[in-house]
Order: sequence, then structure tokens, then C-alpha cells
Amino acid sequence: MFAKYNTFKYWVDFVRNHNSANNTWEAGINEFSDLSPEEFSAIYLSGLKVDETPVQQHAEVDLSTLANDVDWRGKAVTPVKNQGQCGSCWAFSATGAMEGFSATKKGSLPNLSEQQLVDCSGSTGNQGCNGGWPSWAITYASRSGSASQSSYPYTGRGGACKTGVPTVFKPSGAPTGSSENTLVAQLNNFPVSVAVDASGGFQSYKGGVFSGPCGSALNHAVLAVGYTGQYYIVKNSWGTSWGSGGYIMMARGKNLCGINQKLAWVS
Repeated sequence: MFAKYNTFKYWVDFVRNHNSANNTWEAGINEFSDLSPEEFSAIYLSGLKVDETPVQQHAEVDLSTLANDVDWRGKAVTPVKNQGQCGSCWAFSATGAMEGFSATKKGSLPNLSEQQLVDCSGSTGNQGCNGGWPSWAITYASRSGSASQSSYPYTGRGGACKTGVPTVFKPSGAPTGSSENTLVAQLNNFPVSVAVDASGGFQSYKGGVFSGPCGSALNHAVLAVGYTGQYYIVKNSWGTSWGSGGYIMMARGKNLCGINQKLAWVS
């Protein structure tokens, strides 16, 4: 109990000191404030099995020909979800990309099942609550189809794969890429799966334009859903009480937290 008190006091002091300085983002006390950075990483940043396969290369796009601002919220993004203590960030990033593609290209916004991916997509390399990779999950869905949240609800733990569940969406494939140019270009089409290093400031982020600290060792999958000239709009899977209603605004132009390194979307 005394250790938890000291940890909570650490975050109270951190938030006070951070917010009294001239920072671009605001820190806050949240449900993670009783965890040390090491405990937080062990629980919430252990769910990514980084694919070391080289990403596909794409022609550079003249960004001056694209929209200055893109925001898919309210059009091609489902409400913020919560992965709990299961290392399934990869599944939430994948469903977000598939949901966004369906909304923008097929005219319907499904609420897809992460639990199906946790339970069933081991054939493509995923390991349930022990980690996975978004493009592997999309590849699984391209073979087997993706079920709805209502027909295959999330439990936050691994289970046996349920067969015979009807599917509501089936992608063709999972293109990959890297670079800010590619991310911005694809965000003009639909939301994009991205991987980041969510250590450092992520744990206490509350609002504003996040500018670090963080590293570049990818350990968490999220969903980029838009951008402005200054930042990316990123949907997380830690519930709505974290961040700005479950979102984080991440500064553009410097590959912050490795956000441009490993991109995936849906075809």
C-alpha cells in the first residue's frame, strides 16, 4: 500500500511540475496513476510483436495538392474502445483501419470484433493477449472475414476461436508503408494503423499537442484518424477517461514516437 501511495504521489508531483512549465501538452491524473512507468509498460506496452519485414515503398505525393486538415471522427471512426489489460492493441488498431475503410469506400461503418482477432488469428502470427501486429490481423480478416462486435464481443482475455460466426466485412489485403508523406497521403483516403513508442509521456497525457518525451522503440499500435498542419489526431484503445476523450494529438514533422515507421491500411 505504501508503495502505491509513493507511486501516486510521484504522478501528482509530475503533473504539477509538468503543467507549471511551458509545455505544449497537459498532463493529468488518470486510472494509470497508481502504476510506475515500469509497471505501466509491462501491462499496457507489451502487446506488439513488431513485423521486421520491410514495408512497401510508395511514390511521394505532392502534399500541397491534398487537404490542409483531415478528421475522420464522426464519419469513419467508431467510439473509443478499451483493450483492458490484454495485450491486444494490435487488434484494435486493425479493426479501426477496417472500420474506416468500410465507411469511406463502402458507405457503412461497422463495429468490428477485436476478440475474433485475439482468439482466431494465430495462423498469421498473432498471439492473442500476448501480442500481435495490425497488418497480420488484417491479413487474417482478408481470408476469414471480420465479425461484428455484437456477434463476437470483447472479453479482454484469450479464448477458443468461435466458428460459424457471421462476418460483416472482408478486406482484400493490408498494404504497408512508412514516411510522413505516405501517412498524410493515405489519411486523405481513410484512417491508418500506426505503431508508436508509448512510453514516457503517454501514461499521463490529458490534452494538447503531445511533443514527447518518448522513444522510437515501437511498443503500441493505435489509429491515426486525421491531421492538421501541426499534429496528427490519433485514436487510442485505453478508454475515454485517458487523454482527450481517448485521443491524443501528436506533433507532426519529426516522426514523433516513431509514428511514421510502420504504417498499415486496408485495400
